[in-house]
Amino acid sequence: MLYYKYLFLLIPVILFSGCGISQRVSELQSEAGEAYDNEKFEEALFYYEEIIDLKNDRGHDVSGNTYYNAGMAAYETGHNRKTIEYLQLAHRNNHTTERSYYILATTYRKIDNLSLEITNLEAYNDNYPEGERIGEVRKRLFETYLESNNHDNALEIWPLIENMAKEHPGLLEGYFMLNKRLDREEKLEDIAHRLLAIDRDNKTALEYIAEKTFWEAENRYQQEMKAYEQEKTRRQYRQLLDALDEINDKLRTARDYFERLYENEQDPQYATYLMNIYIRFGNDERAEYYRRRAN
Repeated sequence: MLYYKYLFLLIPVILFSGCGISQRVSELQSEAGEAYDNEKFEEALFYYEEIIDLKNDRGHDVSGNTYYNAGMAAYETGHNRKTIEYLQLAHRNNHTTERSYYILATTYRKIDNLSLEITNLEAYNDNYPEGERIGEVRKRLFETYLESNNHDNALEIWPLIENMAKEHPGLLEGYFMLNKRLDREEKLEDIAHRLLAIDRDNKTALEYIAEKTFWEAENRYQQEMKAYEQEKTRRQYRQLLDALDEINDKLRTARDYFERLYENEQDPQYATYLMNIYIRFGNDERAEYYRRRAN
């Protein structure tokens, strides 16, 4: 009988304790919500962590919404580790949103975790194709695919962001580099010209067109001169003269691009190209000018 008497006395204490916890959690949730709404994020984070600790200590389940709110408060106050921890727990408890994927991707970028940044960008792209930040997410996803050498994925997403290239020349430059890595030579010149149309002094495009045009002219010159040396006939000479017109057109194009490059950056390599071009034009003064700057 004594055992039952003590058990009877203990039950109200347990019940009272349970009610006390519930009441305290309810108070903390109210305080946390008010602090968050008033953008007092440090205070809100403190309250949410109190709720999490209180429930974990007593073996109670913490809702995905609580973890989510804690993660967002942590993000607003610059706590990267807590942002990741709480938003991951929110996701595990089936509380995912467009913003939580975006914030996780952003935070992983801050701590230089490229793999998990990509994972969350992909999740956003897959789950929220009409999302508020879908353009920004796809742009960054393309950049991360380039950075991680995921060439196939980069090619796949390119059509979805191509229309953004006019405002973001770096995207088109990235697409140029992607095609260069994949040896898609037939696409490079067109991309380079498109890049120059939106960024007149783009170094990557200028160098590509200038060097390509120069070597086309130089190789053609060597080829035609060799043919003429082997067969010095009137017909061959006329062919040489016709070819020189085309060669000089290309050299003038190369000259213009290299001079633009040299104006922006006095690189001796550009001066060397310009020296050789002016030698072909028979302009000794300009050739000497660039020869002195090529050393």
